[in-house]
Amino acid sequence: MKKRFEVVCLLLVMCFLATNLGAQGVVEKPVIKVLVLDMFEVGSNKGDFAGEFQHYYEKYFDGATDYNLNTMPLTLYINDAGIAGCIAGMGKAQASSTLTAILSDPRFDTSHTYILVSGCGGMPPTRGTLGDVVWAKELVDYDLGHSWTESDIAPGTTATFMRSNGYDRSGYIKLNQNLANWAYATTKDVVLVDDAKAEAYRANYGSEEALEKPAVRMGVSVTGDNYWHGKHSSLHADEVCASYEAGAYMVTQMEDNAFAVAAMNYGLLDRLLVCRDIVNYDQPYEGQTVLESLDASSGAFSMGMTNGFLVGSTVVDELVANWDTYKNTIPSTK
Repeated sequence: MKKRFEVVCLLLVMCFLATNLGAQGVVEKPVIKVLVLDMFEVGSNKGDFAGEFQHYYEKYFDGATDYNLNTMPLTLYINDAGIAGCIAGMGKAQASSTLTAILSDPRFDTSHTYILVSGCGGMPPTRGTLGDVVWAKELVDYDLGHSWTESDIAPGTTATFMRSNGYDRSGYIKLNQNLANWAYATTKDVVLVDDAKAEAYRANYGSEEALEKPAVRMGVSVTGDNYWHGKHSSLHADEVCASYEAGAYMVTQMEDNAFAVAAMNYGLLDRLLVCRDIVNYDQPYEGQTVLESLDASSGAFSMGMTNGFLVGSTVVDELVANWDTYKNTIPSTK
């Protein structure tokens, strides 16, 4: 009798739970289709002088649901189309911890997420021009390895860097070439803006590449926590890239390898896209000091913010519009 009573009670509890769940509905996790990562904003997220995040916020996230990430000083926005975005912070430590926090948060479904890093960077004046937008195909860490200053170069040598294989996993990262090629092909004809002040500043450098109009390009992106600047630092960057057989770099920045390591750790490296707009040359022109170059106003900042958004948002829109295909099949030009 007692056993029969227990069975009846169990059945009643199960019926109650089933009825209650049916009435409430099952709360599903928001699916993040594309995650946009910018590094900073100048002021407010909308309506004033735009930094990296503002154009994305105004198009995708104004009024979107916002989430706090642990105790980190940032907010993640997710709109109804499955586009998410946040200000991730500058430098490798902040970048990696931000992406790790998002990908490990049980509130979100990131199993098929494409990650778009969209931010500004520098460029050698012999490889492109102010206002360019560069899709990265390889990432090289400027800091990892053994290095020394020019004053400590051994007699008869020119080397300032020695690669250490122990750093290879994060020191050199090859992105999904098919995805990068697709992003470039999708955006290479996007009409970019130019600026008269930037055009005048380019003329100080004189190289054919520096005098060109802004364009979408592809190349190697070099990551350094130290915001280095100068011709010899640029030569050192070339030396570090050569040690990985990565070729000449196109853009410099402070976060890309860190984002890539976090994406790698969560099995999403094949879905990582890096898009960098050029707001400065990484060295002074003839007769200009490094400090003068760092303090110079080239007219490229707002132009870069606009061009980076024009290119990056084109890819975001394409991925979301064709989500039924791209959820399981990574886009390619093949």
